Amino acid sequence: MDVLSDILRVIRFSGVIDLRPEFSAPWVIETPSCSNFAHTIQSDTTHIVPFHIVAEGNCWVKAKTDICQALSPGDIIIFPHGDAHILGDRLDQAPMPIVELLPAPPWREPPTLTYGGGGKITRLVCGFLQCEQLLLHPFLKSLPGFMHIQVFADLTTPLLKTGVQYIIQEADCVQPGSVCLLTRLVELMFIEILRNYMHNSPKEQMVGVLALNDSIIGQALNWIHTDPAHPWTVSELARQVGVSRSALASRFTELLGQPPMQYLTQWRLQLAAHHLQNTDESIAKIANQVGYESEAAFNRAFKRYTGKPPGAWRHHWG
Repeated sequence: MDVLSDILRVIRFSGVIDLRPEFSAPWVIETPSCSNFAHTIQSDTTHIVPFHIVAEGNCWVKAKTDICQALSPGDIIIFPHGDAHILGDRLDQAPMPIVELLPAPPWREPPTLTYGGGGKITRLVCGFLQCEQLLLHPFLKSLPGFMHIQVFADLTTPLLKTGVQYIIQEADCVQPGSVCLLTRLVELMFIEILRNYMHNSPKEQMVGVLALNDSIIGQALNWIHTDPAHPWTVSELARQVGVSRSALASRFTELLGQPPMQYLTQWRLQLAAHHLQNTDESIAKIANQVGYESEAAFNRAFKRYTGKPPGAWRHHWG
């Protein structure tokens, strides 16, 4: 079982290019937190993961108090938790809120935004990935608040370099089918960034990512993802991976921030949400497929996690 592929199959991210800004020095703009920005652009969900690609020129990014990073052409910055941030060719002046510069949505294609003092040009390709709050897996929750990928660095994969070049090229000259193509390219870019992150990040930064490669937890995750409907217990999982019950529970919580049975419950409900959104199967059948013996127990668990019973959730997201 390829656990990462299984997670990304169920946790459906949708990639969007929402803006093609051209800034001229001096310029400083501020993007609000994801929930506020999602409302401005009329996103279907309040949880969005913003990113920016530097297509031309240089600039700076600042977020919170501990991030101040110079950016060059080809650099990608991602805010997995949707933090507010500031971009500019300089950071010593008051920023202009980006929401005050945007045309009124909805947009048929990503709008071009021109702003600044008329000096040196910086062009960006801006967008986001959107995903329902329910479907945030512990692995993804463990990602850092800020990710900086230097696409043209030696450690970057050829696939990521080529993908970013195509995104910049396609965003520059919108053609028939461009919106669909850009959506797919953004999703592929994010998957490749996750894979790159798993292989190249320092271990102290990886936290949840370590679980996928951990000799103990990796095995336990394989068993869970191979047969999520099985009536697993901590004791049975521990026997399967050859460790004590307490050792498994402790290691699982250390790497994923939750005990094994909580992870199993959450994964079952994520699978159920996936089936509700993408199939016409009955709620009773879905409940059985993800390991619930009764529809009533499934309804209670699903509502506890999402705030809505399965039928209402399907009506909203289906």
